[in-house]
Order: sequence, then C-alpha cells, then structure tokens
Amino acid sequence: MKASTSAAFLVAIGCILLLTSIGCGPPIGPTSGIVRFDDGEPVRSGSIEFRRLSDKERFASRISSGGEFQPVNQAGEIGLPPGSYEVVVVQIVLTEDLAKSAHAHGNTVPRRYADYYTSGLSVEVAEAQTEPIELILETDDES
Repeated sequence: MKASTSAAFLVAIGCILLLTSIGCGPPIGPTSGIVRFDDGEPVRSGSIEFRRLSDKERFASRISSGGEFQPVNQAGEIGLPPGSYEVVVVQIVLTEDLAKSAHAHGNTVPRRYADYYTSGLSVEVAEAQTEPIELILETDDES
C-alpha cells in the first residue's frame, strides 16, 4: 500500500509541476535595456513604458541608477515580443529646495519624453531578437 501511495503522490506532484510550467517558457524578445542621454550619462531615475502599436499592450519598468530597465507586461512577463512600439520616459524629480549641485538624480529628462504624442521615441523588435534595447534621449534647455 505504501508503494502505491508514494507513486500516486509523485504522479500528483508531477501533474502540478506540469500544469504550473505550461506557458512559462523562456522570455520573448529583449528582456533588458538601457536608457541614456546623448552625452553618455545614464538616466538615473524614473520609469519607461513601451506601447505596442498593433494592440496598445503596454510593457513598463523602473529605471535603475545605471539606466537599466527590464520591460514587463501586466501579467508580469519579462520581455518585448516582436513588433513596433512607442516609448515614453517619465521622471518626477522634487528638487525645488535643493541647490543644483545637490541633485543626485543626474540630468533631468526633458518633459517631452513623458508623452506619447511628443516623445518621438520608438523601438522595432524583430523576430528572434534578444539583444538589449538602447535608447538615447536628447538633452535640452527645457529641463
């Protein structure tokens, strides 16, 4: 009896593992990237969002202090599937009480990058593309 109970238990565990792994394949498309300014400095804070043109699905990420990000969809899956994307970079910096030399956030992201209508940023992800995405933001005097 113990052998049949152990075998049934192993089969049940195997079924659970199989069911939980369905749909959990490797990430699709690029799973990381970097965003920096045209002077080479990374964007040190904020968030980035990609909106796929075909169906408006969104992929978002926080930006690390080194400018790195990992795009994730609303289901928590990392990676950008093939397609064309509009991109926005949003940075909220509260520095009104600090001298410019005391700002730790680095360069400020110009406001135009926070809106899909004005950002001008886009990404094209090809089939089987896995290399990281690199985005360059132009600095301007508005910031």
